[in-house]
Amino acid sequence: MTRKDSLLPARQRCITPVRMRTTLTIRTEPELRRALERRARAKGRTVPEVAREILRDALQDRPLGSRTGHLRGVLRLRRATTEAWRQALRGRNWRL
Repeated sequence: MTRKDSLLPARQRCITPVRMRTTLTIRTEPELRRALERRARAKGRTVPEVAREILRDALQDRPLGSRTGHLRGVLRLRRATTEAWRQALRGRNWRL
């Protein structure tokens, strides 16, 4: 720790774990930055920690079922339909 760092309050000091060897810089819209800051505040974590968590989750290889499980449901259409797109959708959806 340098003398300059020792003058900063503990929560403002930059402490980087040894295992992190690279820096990733991205440009984003201000709205996205603010949303990331809000999420970090809500979780009581730093913005970089939350960004790493989001990236790790987005890049993790998971089976399709585990990624789309929250979308599970039934599409409700009227039984008798004359519209071609509805008939095609009904024909492809075995749950209807």
